Amino acid sequence: MKAYSGKSQFIVRSSEIDYHGNATIPALVSYMQEAAWENTRDLGISMYNLLERGLTWVLQRMRVEMFRYPNHGESITVETWASGRERVFLHRDFRIYTSDGELLGQATSVWLVMDIVKRQMVSVPDFITDIEVEPNQEPLPFAKGKLPQLQEAQYKQQMPVRWHDIDLNRHVTNTRYLQWILDTLPTETLEKQLHEVDIIYKAESILGDTVISEAGTGEAETILLHKLTSQETGKELVQAKTVWEFKS
Repeated sequence: MKAYSGKSQFIVRSSEIDYHGNATIPALVSYMQEAAWENTRDLGISMYNLLERGLTWVLQRMRVEMFRYPNHGESITVETWASGRERVFLHRDFRIYTSDGELLGQATSVWLVMDIVKRQMVSVPDFITDIEVEPNQEPLPFAKGKLPQLQEAQYKQQMPVRWHDIDLNRHVTNTRYLQWILDTLPTETLEKQLHEVDIIYKAESILGDTVISEAGTGEAETILLHKLTSQETGKELVQAKTVWEFKS
């Protein structure tokens, strides 16, 4: 069986916008993951298919680049496809379009398979590798390499993990981590246009934990570096880099 791309339609809802009336990055990432869910469902390798075998999908890294944010009520299409495989790493790409074909943004992501009981990553099972990956369009550059380490935190917050932060895998959902790194920033930064985010998920956090979110300036004024750590264990949970532009 060959993998094929999927297209999912969404309408930006009022609960998913900022006070400028634009969709937020966490909302857009949620759309992309929903589109990925629908595509893997059609291929027979959705999270539910994996859970039946004691396995689950885990997002390891995602790099998102936005050119324009859709507005409240705007109809968008998210196209997604399996773009490659490297050992235990499975790559999936996304593009977001308006109803008339304008490219709003794009993303590349890396996924792993986890044993849901042992909470350990495992080799990709045959029923997934048996699906032949032949991208129907040019893959985006894979999200690879290390991100710069945050050297000095300028902003810091504590985030207690609560019931509504937890997903089907019984750990903090990845869009919540993304929201937390942004919520740590001052208003004057959030007023700018978030052009790109590259986020690496290193460890899981569960109900009752407390997450420390830190951020500071990177190698340029427009770049911020982020780190989320567990207050209980000191373990680094997430590392990220964001790139900002002033709104025109």
